[in-house]
Amino acid sequence: MNFIRNCAIYSSQFDLDQLFEVIQSIYPEGTIERREDKTHIQVTQKKWLSKKTKGFNIMTSQTHPEEFTTMIQGMLGFLSQIEGRNASLQEKVLIKCSTLNMVVGIETEEDISEEFFGELLRLADALDAVIFWGGGSLLNAQGQLLLDVNGESEVEDYTVTAHTSFLDGNRPQSESGIQRKARSEQRLTEQGIPYNANLPVRAGDEHTTIRSKEEVARRAVALCLAALKGECLGAGESADDTAALVQEVIDKYEAESFFSPAEKRFIDQHGAEQQEIISFSWGYEAYHVMLWALGYVKELGAPTELCNVGKDVGYLQQKDSFTDFLSDASLRNKSEILDEADLIYRYNWVCVDSRVNDKTPPAGLNGGVAYERHRALNWLICYLDQAWDDVRTDT
Repeated sequence: MNFIRNCAIYSSQFDLDQLFEVIQSIYPEGTIERREDKTHIQVTQKKWLSKKTKGFNIMTSQTHPEEFTTMIQGMLGFLSQIEGRNASLQEKVLIKCSTLNMVVGIETEEDISEEFFGELLRLADALDAVIFWGGGSLLNAQGQLLLDVNGESEVEDYTVTAHTSFLDGNRPQSESGIQRKARSEQRLTEQGIPYNANLPVRAGDEHTTIRSKEEVARRAVALCLAALKGECLGAGESADDTAALVQEVIDKYEAESFFSPAEKRFIDQHGAEQQEIISFSWGYEAYHVMLWALGYVKELGAPTELCNVGKDVGYLQQKDSFTDFLSDASLRNKSEILDEADLIYRYNWVCVDSRVNDKTPPAGLNGGVAYERHRALNWLICYLDQAWDDVRTDT
């Protein structure tokens, strides 16, 4: 094997502490430093009169959701265009790649030695990972070639190890899913939006469970309150005044237990970093989807414009309690929600593809709105059975 510098490890795991512990076990004698946000690890090894430094640059679907989605979209696009000699193996590799949650970029001062490669295989094995090697070869955790740019591989088969809910491709296509895909593509055609006909049929009605009305209402309140804090801080309100306002609204709707862990951290901290302010402010778009699912908003339409925040907040503001907000809601049926989930999946692919190719999305589509709606709708249909902080927007 030719040893090179360009290498990255891709895993379905996203536990940054687990990654750190594995690296510690591989380099027991090394000096290991980790950045405070846990997204970079540096290992320094002293050998006689010299020392070598190795870096591990980490990105996950949680730390950098949009960047990670864009990267995985590009990777899947690249791998799917290869004319593989083993179609079954290639399909399994693509399924594995669709489950990825973390990438570890390798930083080294010189070409990756055989010894370092062995260390990377130990890391890949511990993380149940695949290795992207050089200019386009994908290796398994044993260092064997799964797929290269010429469609070659060194193995006959590959076992995809991920939560079974990831493997939508293994579910039989249902008639409802097939018809829904066709309706979505017809709508995109009518709007003059070029779509990807190769995107798969999504799970049908019989394979999907929708969140309960109370779950959706609680999520709506949590999203609205986290976005409210982001909006107030973004507008220059003081941290103290913002905290007092948010707490007042939390108390009114008895919403203390509604927040995800990430939202809870954001709500509880004094002030916030600019990136967090922006990220949580976008939550109004997901809140808008929840309002639609609860019957407060009549239709979603194409993801072209930001929601009317004042109007949307009013639906909640006008209620005296969470009980009132819940009792006045009427959860849409499964078929309606699946229709929108399928459609946004295809809209978002267009937006991601445009971003990857440095183009303006067609027909006025807004990539930020599409992303937030896609996330919200995937949560509504229990995509991969993931909690709010972990919801993926695979395209």
